[in-house]
Amino acid sequence: MYKNFFYYLLSLSLIIFYLSFNFMISIKSFDSYCVKKNIEYLSSEEFNGRLAGTVENIEASNFIKNKFIENKLSPLNNNYYHNFTTYYPEKIPGKPYLRILNKDKIVIKDYIYSKDFKEEMLNFKSNKVILNSSDKIHFDKNFFTVSTEKGNFLFFVPENDNLNFRSSFFPESEMDMYIMITQSTKNDIEKFIDNDCILECFIPFKINKAEINNVTAFIKGKNSSSPIVLSAHFDHLGSDLNNTVYPGALDNASGTAFIIEMSKYLKSIGKPTNDILFIAFNGEEFGCLGSKKFVQDYYKLIESSKVFNFDMIGTDNSAPLCIMGGKNDSVNSPLIKSTANVCSKEKIYFNYLFEDSSDHSAFTDANINAITLIDNDSSRIHTPNDKASFISKQSIDRCFKIIQEEIINYAFDNNPLIIHYKAFSIISFIVLIILFNTSYKLKRC
Repeated sequence: MYKNFFYYLLSLSLIIFYLSFNFMISIKSFDSYCVKKNIEYLSSEEFNGRLAGTVENIEASNFIKNKFIENKLSPLNNNYYHNFTTYYPEKIPGKPYLRILNKDKIVIKDYIYSKDFKEEMLNFKSNKVILNSSDKIHFDKNFFTVSTEKGNFLFFVPENDNLNFRSSFFPESEMDMYIMITQSTKNDIEKFIDNDCILECFIPFKINKAEINNVTAFIKGKNSSSPIVLSAHFDHLGSDLNNTVYPGALDNASGTAFIIEMSKYLKSIGKPTNDILFIAFNGEEFGCLGSKKFVQDYYKLIESSKVFNFDMIGTDNSAPLCIMGGKNDSVNSPLIKSTANVCSKEKIYFNYLFEDSSDHSAFTDANINAITLIDNDSSRIHTPNDKASFISKQSIDRCFKIIQEEIINYAFDNNPLIIHYKAFSIISFIVLIILFNTSYKLKRC
């Protein structure tokens, strides 16, 4: 009986060691170093801020597509691109100006772009305004509004006179153009207008229409009815009229690079129980346009999906990782609750947000389970200082630690070998050594 048990244990240990060791040498481990390198590349000047509608945005989508192909993912619906049209702010020839003219139309004050004034990206239905005291002008402490036959305009003082922050483009905005000015510039203008001077402002942007695309790929599973979705938006805010780039490293080259690396890792594991979709959304900075269009066109495929969106992964400060649900979600929403449980188990500092401010909202609005994982750090986003040098690999690994467990649970039936293959390999190897050593001693007796 002892002999039978011995050989049973030996056989079991050999099988476990064989399976775990083969798994260990075949798997392509998630590597935060590769994530950071891709963040550096996507946020480099080569992509000029990845503004939707621009050539550089197309080049970014090509890079992502090629990475999906390199990682052996299949095109969703036989196409790596999911196209749609949008309006976008296009640079046009000319230099920006904000200047004051006297009654004789002689320039008496010329303000400096990016020092005294700068465009806000919200809208460019009009790009030029000429006004004087006879126009409908309302001055307040930190702003003034103008209504002319050319449209409605807002000149405002940003917090701390910071002209670097750039909002998302929203052509349905109430005003036809938004201009940031410093407090001293605003005070100057008010005095000049009171003295019957003329203000002229021109910003060389116009609204144009373009076809843009999401990038779509998937890993085929045993079941296609309830795919798991991993997503991130790759567009950002371009560059200003001084050609200063808004790199968008944290927002959101980080999330894009994260799902690229996840695709490599998950493809190497083997065939999942459910299909796993990888979607790089475009037009998020214009109001989550890419995710809205994707949900509209693929609703029947994804209506029973679980969606994990990644937006701003890798901050270098002490900000918590946040689980963001929609405005109508709560801590008891199933996907939020299960992700929070993983965070608690792994002793990861986290928090909750319930906002419709990323691509998860397109799914939750359609009653599809979706969350965004986000490092809640807004200190540099939407500024030229959102650079890859501020990305932390430790924060990237923190996010992976959580999402790995969730994906293994939902897409691989919580297969323990996938998570614990190293431990299985080491333990089974030690057991084999002990068994062989015991066998050798018994034979000598």
